[in-house]
Amino acid sequence: MDEDEHPLLKVPDFLKNHPELRRRGIILTLPLKPYAVYQTDPLIDTGIAVKILDPDTQEATICEKFQADLKSPNHMIPAEVLRSSSETPLLLMPCLRELDSVPFHNASLGFLLSFSHQIVEGVEHLHRNRVAHLDLCTDNLVLAHDQHAVADRRVEGKKVYIIDFHTSQQLELPPGTQHAILLPYTQIDPPPGIKHFDPYSWDVYCLGHVFEERLQVYSYRREEPRVVRWFVQWLKGTERGCGSVCRCRPTARRARQMLTFLRGLAYIIEVLSDVPAVIRRLKPRFVAD
Repeated sequence: MDEDEHPLLKVPDFLKNHPELRRRGIILTLPLKPYAVYQTDPLIDTGIAVKILDPDTQEATICEKFQADLKSPNHMIPAEVLRSSSETPLLLMPCLRELDSVPFHNASLGFLLSFSHQIVEGVEHLHRNRVAHLDLCTDNLVLAHDQHAVADRRVEGKKVYIIDFHTSQQLELPPGTQHAILLPYTQIDPPPGIKHFDPYSWDVYCLGHVFEERLQVYSYRREEPRVVRWFVQWLKGTERGCGSVCRCRPTARRARQMLTFLRGLAYIIEVLSDVPAVIRRLKPRFVAD
């Protein structure tokens, strides 16, 4: 394929010639998101992604804020901001896998709930630090596989990470006191006619849509778990267009607590479902004795 015939596939010259990228031996070969994010050759190693940051946003500051301690409950992707007096700031991060790489169609209920718990935990951590993501969606969540952890010691295998803080905001007020703001452009559409949203509540609303997508994949060839469907609807809530603090759905903290309970319940049900099989295996031994 001739790169000259496809401008969307071209890596900008300033990235090819960026002195710090060249010093580190980072050679970008193709776009992950044209004009914004580029990656190294995925056939050579697990890959590095480089994002061109908009200096008029809070993305660089927010990403740096969460780099000091990357252990859970922090689910910010490990990243480094490259700043230059003459160049646009860049964000360097490991190139992880999209959520569609996760086989939810044959996963257990416990796995689905545990996976969802990671995401809610990460959002709760953002909110605890008064940061609203504002564009949570499947495309802005990635998964680290074990090989990513080998390639980058900052990465934890099997961990979900949150990316793309382009429209995110550092807020002055914590959840429960923050009033509605004008929503930026988002990949998930707000309810009809609503343009203002409590930013923390908006993140939870978006989580409901993310989990609904995963639930659809999980339930493709089996019955939909009613408790998960209830949880999704609980997160989405019944939006009333609150101009002040929104009470239409739970906070991320409350959602995480509920998921912890549901995970425990799912584990107990799974254990109890195995009891008849254990009894059947033991019964012949009792008869023989």
